Formats: sequence, C-alpha cells, structure tokens
Amino acid sequence: MEDEDIREFAARTGERKKSAEAKLAILMYGLRDAPGIFAGAGNAFKEEHYAYDNGNCGVSKRRSVPSELLLPGDIVVKLHIRPDSPLTLISDGGRLFVRQGDHYLTECMFLQPPAFWAHTTRRGIPARNIAQLYGHSALNFNIFSGCEFHIAGRGCAFCSVNETVDRANPVARVKRVEDLADTCELATRHDTFKYLIMTGGSYINRDREFDRNVEILREIRHRLPWNGEIRGNVSFLPPRDHTKLAMLAELQVENPSFNLEVWDQRNFARICPGKEEYCGFAHIIQSLLYLREIYGPGRVWSNFVAGIVPLEDLRAGFAFMADHGIVPGANIYHAEVGSAIGRSLGTVDKDYITGLYRFAAELYHRHGFKPYFDAAVLRNSLANEFYEGLLE
Repeated sequence: MEDEDIREFAARTGERKKSAEAKLAILMYGLRDAPGIFAGAGNAFKEEHYAYDNGNCGVSKRRSVPSELLLPGDIVVKLHIRPDSPLTLISDGGRLFVRQGDHYLTECMFLQPPAFWAHTTRRGIPARNIAQLYGHSALNFNIFSGCEFHIAGRGCAFCSVNETVDRANPVARVKRVEDLADTCELATRHDTFKYLIMTGGSYINRDREFDRNVEILREIRHRLPWNGEIRGNVSFLPPRDHTKLAMLAELQVENPSFNLEVWDQRNFARICPGKEEYCGFAHIIQSLLYLREIYGPGRVWSNFVAGIVPLEDLRAGFAFMADHGIVPGANIYHAEVGSAIGRSLGTVDKDYITGLYRFAAELYHRHGFKPYFDAAVLRNSLANEFYEGLLE
C-alpha cells in the first residue's frame, strides 16, 4: 500500500507548475549520481528495472538506483544518471531536493517498490522479474525484453535493449504466458494502478509476434481490475494481414499503438533499419490508418523519440498523425548505455523540446485529443504538462 507521506506529497497541486519546470530540466540534463543518498535510503525505493533500456551512465547495473522521482503535485520524472549533469540530488533536513548551482529546483521523493514485487508466480518466478510499475500508476511489462533486429545487426540506433537485458540481469528476457497472467493477478491484488503498458518486443517474424501477443491478451484480460478491458496501451509491430487487427478491439484494448519512433521514411530507414527491412514504414502507417477506421479518431497512438531528427521533420509527422485521427506522442531522447548513438547527440536543445510539445498541445486541443496517460505515468515526456498549460 502507498505511504501516507507520498499521498500528501502528490496532493501538493499548487506546486505543479514548478514541478513541471523541474521535470523539463531533469529530462534535458539527467542528474549526477548520488550513491550516498541512495544507500542512505536503505534502497527502499522502486529501483531501476533494466527491462529494456539503461540511461544510467557510469553506474553498475548491480547497484540499486531509483528509477524515478516523484515531484510535488503528482508529477513523475524518469531518473537518468549523467556524470556531467549540472543537476544534483541533495538531502537537506531529511528531505530530498534537486539543485542546480545554488538554486533549488524542486523537492522530490522516491517512489516505493510495488507490493507485488514481494511475491512469486505459481512457477516460483519472482514477479519483479516479470513486470514493474511505470510511473505512479501503470503496470508495465515487455513480453520480449530483447530485439531480433539487434541480433541481425539492424537494431534502432537509439536503443540498448540487448545490451541492457543480459545474463547478469534478473529480468526475464522472454516472459511465459502463465507468469504474465500470474503477475497481473498479483499486481491487481496487492497494488493500485490505472493503466497497463504492454510492449511486445521486436521479432523478425511479426506474425508470430502478433499471434503471441493476442494469446497473452486473452490470458491476462480477466486478471486485471477492469472486467475484461485492457485500459492503457498495447504496443508492437503490426502483422502482415491488416484484418487481424480487429482482434485488438474484440479484446477491448483501449489504446493500441505502432510506434514509428522517427519521421519521415528516409530517417526511419537510417535510424530504424530493422523496422524498415522487416516491417516497413509504409506498412506501419497503413496499419495505423486501418486501426483508426476500427477505433475512430483519438484512440490509436504512435510514439516517437524527440531529439534524434530535425524538429521540422518530427512536427510534420505529428501533424500527419493528428490530421488522420491518430494521437502522436514522444519521449525525450536520452543517451542509452550500449546504443549505437550512445552519448554522441548530447543534450536535446530546450527550444526543440518546448517547440515540439507546444505544437503537440495545439494539435491535441484542435483535434479533441488527450495526451497519453497522465503526468504521474508519462515520465519521459512533457505532453501532459504542456497540454495542461503548466509549461508554455
């Protein structure tokens, strides 16, 4: 159960604007490592899960570090450790703050580990090896914490999944259906969450991927707290046969997505060569439009990575999606340990970030869309903060 201190901290809604400004800085720069603070907390925090990415530069995966910070007003931000960050985490009078130089940006707290992490599946697999809570209130798991495109030498340039999920990592690379079903049941019994985020992974045989994902959806939908609905997001690559996509609506998936990552086709082929070769930019767009016909406008999503293509290209992709009834979104790029790009891109420019999310908010309001989830879940994005007018 959630600690009363965390509930009171999240209820400080009068500080949301200041929290949003701090979140922007943290997503731009990351934070310096604070091993003394982490150890002093007795590791009583939701630690980094390393289920698909690693944004903690210079930190051993064997050391426990927090995955996120809770800011006043129930805004959550992802914690990426950067040795050259101008931001530091300090403890002052028993309270935690993020500081830049002599200026305190915000107070913050660590989120507690989910209660279901203390349990095992019927096969005896620790539930923490299967799933996590993403942000404050989303159950999250990757069905395949790996990528066959990477194995074939065709992985996305910004991604580090195969380097992150290695043999020394306790996260199960391939989750079995029964373990996923048990973990959903454990999370429903022991924790409170509002959404599910289910990611398929990347298989060269995308029909195999789709069929397995449908099998899992059938098994877990009645183990979740929504009477057979799948509230939240299910993301993977589309099958060859578009007509199969109707199964997602039949299984009551609320918001399906196929994530393009970048715009346009030229950038896609350069940055996501495996997705282009084994699925194709045009096929993903056709699949999104097919789903839009089933679901109607504002229900189908496509996510991007902000900062790895020119802003005008990404804005064009956002406009295309919105004009066709698909909700675009983006996570801010952060350097991943072991990715092809690595740290070569540096920090994403503030004008890029604000320009993109301001444009996204305009599109959302114009088309009657809402950003994904909420600010307590969307930890690597500022879509909700701009949509709410907390940032401009």
